[in-house]
Parts: sequence; structure tokens; C-alpha cells
Amino acid sequence: MELRHLRYFVAIADAGTMARAAEQVFVTQSTLSHQLAQLESELGSALFERVGRTLRLSDAGRELLGHARGVLAQVEEGKRAVSQLRTLATGTLRVGVIHTLVTSLMPQVVAAFLQQHPDVRLQVVELTALDIEAQVAEGLLDLGVAFYPPSSDTVMGERLFDDVLRLAVPAHHPLAARQSIKFSQLADVPLAMMGQRYATRRMLDAHFQRAGVRPNIVLEIDSVDALQRIVDQGVAAAFLPGRTARRSARVRLLDVTDPRPARPAGLVWRRSSYRSAAATAFAQTLIGELQRDAAVSGTTRTQS
Repeated sequence: MELRHLRYFVAIADAGTMARAAEQVFVTQSTLSHQLAQLESELGSALFERVGRTLRLSDAGRELLGHARGVLAQVEEGKRAVSQLRTLATGTLRVGVIHTLVTSLMPQVVAAFLQQHPDVRLQVVELTALDIEAQVAEGLLDLGVAFYPPSSDTVMGERLFDDVLRLAVPAHHPLAARQSIKFSQLADVPLAMMGQRYATRRMLDAHFQRAGVRPNIVLEIDSVDALQRIVDQGVAAAFLPGRTARRSARVRLLDVTDPRPARPAGLVWRRSSYRSAAATAFAQTLIGELQRDAAVSGTTRTQS
């Protein structure tokens, strides 16, 4: 039994004649008669009785009609549900974000997205880049915001921007008056760093190694916000992402060179041609907010 059999059966029951039913479902009378015969053969019962030129439901037909209407109604409801997801009427969107961007970028993106799509339930999860890639590949996340390019070929990336790290030092620090510093000049500087499970930390370790310097790490802590506060308290210097680092009365920011510590950030997608409407809309909102930030920053530099 196929859905078209049920549709044709209901159309005949509603129309009362084969001719009117054929017009309603846009098939010939012979096709409609053939499909009805197939359904009756499968069920082993006649579904209609002919009374003059009209067709009247048999006992079997009356029994089937309610079930057929229910099945067709459920199919239409399923179509509407899928259509709503496609058009962002409802649904849940799961996004994984690396720690450096959760507080510095996500609040404004989330606010803009939910303002435009208030009925979408949004779940933002803070994870390492590797965990984001793994969960996107497995379908546990719809989209990721991590580093570019991805380290795994099970996902694909879309570059967004370069996140440049700066060295934050306490205002009373001997380096506070400087504008920039090289990795090779940081051997004796007490540093607070993220743990080694983070890609940013591994990148910094590689830069120190190439500079022939063993960093003086006095504290490891897995929080960018905590690093900022530690510098603010005068405990140690710390590398902070450019989007997160803030100059204040207690904190000075230095450019780091030779090499310049930067990590390109990007979107992480499944290697599939399908992308949900919600994920696509979130990506567009994120890109729009980045462009807005860039325009504001450019205006500020021009005015200053």
C-alpha cells in the first residue's frame, strides 16, 4: 500500500464519482480505477458500491476512510514540521565555540541571531577545537567556531578572521613602557598560560621553542577571563587574544613579534552538502557581526 493509493481512495470517497475525483487529483479515470483496484486487491475487500453513477463506501471502505485520513494528516504534519525547520520557524541549533571566543564574540552574535529568529532554541557549548571538530563530524553539533584550517579531514572549514594574541602585563611591570617585544626576549618574564590541551598554548610553545627560549610559566589556568584578571592583579603577564585583551589602568598591552602569534579562526562544517537553515543563518549572523566590528574599528582608527 502506497500513499497515493490512500490519496486516491479519499478523493473518490469525497467526490462520490470517479470522474470528479480524477479531476481533483489530476489523473485520468482509467489511472484512478487502476489504482483503486490495486488497493482493493491488496486489502481483499471492495471499498465502494456503485449506486447508479455514484460510488458509495462499503463497510470496508468506511472502516478504512478514517485511518486513511489520519495517515495523510500525519504525513502533511510531518511535511510542515520539516518545512518549519527549513524556514527557521522552530528547531534546535547546537554550536560549539572555542574558549577564546565564547565571551568576546558570542554574546553579540547570539543576541543578534535570537532577535531575528526568536523561536529557534540555541545551544552554545564551550569546547576545545579538537572536541568541536569531533562532535561536528559525528553530528552532535550543527556548527563549530574554532581554528582554521581544521586539524581533521572529517570536517571542512571556512575562514573568518585572524585572532592575534597580545602580551598583557601589569602596569607596574618592567615591560609596561614598551610597545612590542620578541619571543626571544621573554625568557625571564613570569607567565600565566592556558593548559597544553588548548591549541593556542601549543602554538605558543612552538614559538618559544623556535626562539630558543624556555618560558617561565608560573601558573596554568584554563580560562581566558581568569588570565585577564591575573594580569590585573599583578601576578604575571599573559598572552590574550586580541578580541579579549583590554588595556586598563592596571594592564598594558604589547605587540609580540618574531613571530607574530596569530590563529586564524573559522567555521567548522560537516563534510556534507546539507546545511540546516538555522546553521546557515547563524553563520551569516556571525559574519555580519564581524563585518560590523571591522567597520567600527576602521572608523575609530580613522577618527583617532
